[in-house]
Parts: sequence; structure tokens; C-alpha cells
Amino acid sequence: MFHYCASAQIVNPGADYVGLAYSSDVDDSIFIFTFFSSNTNPMTLKAKSMNNNPAEFKWYRFDNGSKTIEATPFRSDNGMESVVPASQGGYMVVIQTTEVADTFRAWVFDDHIAVDSVTYTQNCEYLQLTAHASSYRNNFSAYDYFDFCDLNNVRARYINNNYTVEWDSDTDIYEGLSNVPQTWKKRTNSMVTRISSANTPSDADRPLVPGLSAPLKDASYLVKITNVFGNVSEEYKTKTIPAMGLYAVFDVLVPDEYGVFVPTKTLSGEALWRMKLENKSVNADKFDWIGWNDQTVNFLQNDTLWRYDTEHIPDEINYKPGVYPVKLNVENTRTGCRHSSYALDAGGKRKDIEVAKSVFSAESLPNAFTPNGDGNNDFFIFVKGQEPVSMRIMDLKIVTRNSTLVYKYRGEVSAWEGWNGKMNGSGSDCSSGVYYYIIKGEGWDDKSYSGKSYTGVLHLYRGN
Repeated sequence: MFHYCASAQIVNPGADYVGLAYSSDVDDSIFIFTFFSSNTNPMTLKAKSMNNNPAEFKWYRFDNGSKTIEATPFRSDNGMESVVPASQGGYMVVIQTTEVADTFRAWVFDDHIAVDSVTYTQNCEYLQLTAHASSYRNNFSAYDYFDFCDLNNVRARYINNNYTVEWDSDTDIYEGLSNVPQTWKKRTNSMVTRISSANTPSDADRPLVPGLSAPLKDASYLVKITNVFGNVSEEYKTKTIPAMGLYAVFDVLVPDEYGVFVPTKTLSGEALWRMKLENKSVNADKFDWIGWNDQTVNFLQNDTLWRYDTEHIPDEINYKPGVYPVKLNVENTRTGCRHSSYALDAGGKRKDIEVAKSVFSAESLPNAFTPNGDGNNDFFIFVKGQEPVSMRIMDLKIVTRNSTLVYKYRGEVSAWEGWNGKMNGSGSDCSSGVYYYIIKGEGWDDKSYSGKSYTGVLHLYRGN
């Protein structure tokens, strides 16, 4: 790769990139001509006569030893233009016509970059890749610069190089993995760093995912290095690096309306709260599931509610009211790596399972209903949205003013379909009038509900 710094009247039409740079720091406008290694055009500088008249072209080199322009031209041409082969160094051309003599200046830099190898180190926490690179200029470090002279007055100049290193992966190391936090999913694209200025100046250091867990899939990694002019090394591909990352994660499944267990991030509800756990861990072969019966875990008080050492939990787990941490510990016995995770909410944060305490109130039942078969308010049943919470058993009696029993129910709250206004639920219609209900209940937390607060008046209207 070659870089040409030149005055505007010296050109190279075969260059891959041409751009003005550093013009404020020199007496002539300086242009950058960039050639990539794949460019088959000859490395040349071309000077043209400005007025399209025949001219004499005299080319001079800059002597790096004496820091002066050589007195004798190394080439002379006559005609409309002159083309000379280019190599690293400074150039000056004097163009003489019958009308005017002009002098133009240029610098050529040879900076072919190569990635020689990539080494890596990894443990359970991270993977770090190190690119070992070289340059034709043999000055591959964080403090590299292109030094040249302003040939108009032979003043020393320099351009900071600032090599950058860019990493990528040929594999999405998290593709298809469940519940991986977004912060872990940073791809390696456009991860740029300066060249290391450590003891070995040819090393370019870059952690792949700084501060995060190592990749979870085997992958090859790609690296390329770019200098200040935009010249890029050929992309170097590593061999496949075996993944050492370990990730513990699981889905919480609850029954849908058809009784099929499906994943959920809503880890709360009323008793009896039913769930199953599905293992989604990566690279693990040893498992330890723990469910506690108290949010403040105390091992000395035997807070462990259940425990499994299998990959999957085959049984359904039911919870009464309370707050329950659930944790999965995993290990890779080959590498010795370990990782743990609690149940996670939709944002990927820890979320303990919360089952509501039992609640029963008089507002749960209406004070009137009309069982006339019109499909509207035909049943004495819980007000929608105000049903008892986490209740297990309900003992309900409905009586007349003179305490005659007309209906009773004892059983699960969720199974009660309401009273249809008939004697014992299946006999003759009860007449319009005032009735009384008496409710005793028992919550899943073994809390009993009885007393005046659960006795109420009920109006039955038949209509015409």
C-alpha cells in the first residue's frame, strides 16, 4: 500500500483514494493518494503542463541524509506530461514552458500493513484476542507518525498515524439463545482501538467483549488494521476458538387457558400458582435447582422448599401465597466454569415469584340479581374483577328471612358457577324477595374467613 502526499498539480489517476489533508500545516496544499494492495495500477506520479503547451519536466528527490533536495535531477522529460515511478520519499518537479516555470512537490509513503497472527487467552469470564501485526515501515506502535518535509522551505512536518484495529466474528455467538441480556449481545463489529504501546510494539491488543462473559459458541474471529490514510490490511481469520462461556438461564412456564404450559415473564398471580421450569442453559452439564420458601433466604432455618439436581424439572410446582426465590446453579465439569441465575423478568432482571395473599371481601358479591332467563344478570356470582384472591375453599349458604335454607355450596372457589335462583340450585324457582348469604372461607395460606363482614343481603327479582 502506498500513500502519496502531493501538490494539487501532481496527480495519480490510478489511486484508490484521493483527499486533501493537513493543508493548514504546510505552505502547499497537500493531497493524499491511497493505493490498496489489490490495486494493479503502477505506483507513479504524473505532472502536467498547466497551459497545455509543450514543457520540460525536471524531477528531483529529497535526500533524507542531508535533509535537502538533490541538486541534480534524476529524470528529465519533454512534452505535455511526465510520469515517473514512485517509491517512498520526497519529490519535486520543475515544469518549464516558454511562458512560465512552476515548481511542485510531493511525498510518497510506503506503509503496507499485515496481520501476522492472532493469539488468545480466555477463562470463564472473558475472551481476549491479540493481533500481532507488522508494517513495511517497521514502526508499528501507538506513537507512529509519518515524517516528511515541507519541500518549499525544508521544514520538518509529521502526520500522526493512529493505527486502529477492528474485530468481527464470523458467527453470531448468541444467535438462538434464550434470555441473553442485551449487554451480552454486543457484536464485535467496528470495535476499534489504537495499537498497543506495550513492551512489544508489534502487538495490537483488544479484548473481544470487555468486562462480559466469554462467547457461548465456537467461532472464528476476523481482524483488520487501518492507518490514518484509510489503508486497510488484508482481513485475517483465526482458527475456530472453542467457546468457554457458560450461561445459566431458564424459562418459567404457566398454564394457558387450555392448560398448556407456556413461558411467561409475569411471575406473579394468585394461589394456587402453578408452574414448570424449562432449562435453557448453555454449555453446562451439571445442574442444581433451588426453590426457597422465604424471600430472605436463611439456610440455617431450612428455608429450602425444593431442590433438584437434574437438567430439567419434570414435575409441576404449586405455590401458596408468599414470595419465593428460584435459582439455577450450573457447571461445566470439563472447564470448571460455574454460573448462576434467578428467575428473570422481561427486562432480564431478577424477579422472585410473588403469590398474592388470600383476600375475601363483601364487595366480591352483588346485592341483587334477576334470574329470568334473559341472559343478563341471571346468576348470583362474584363481581367480575373483584373475585376472591388466593382462596381455596368456600362455604356458602343462602337463606330466606325466616332462615330457611334455599341454597348451599362448599368447594373450591374457582369451581363455583353461581346460584341460578332455584331451590338447591336445581328445584323450583325461588320467589322474588330478600335473601341472606353467609360465607365462610379458607385461603391457600390457611387463613380462615368468617364473621359478620361476610354476611350480606341479596335481592332476587323475577320481573314480569
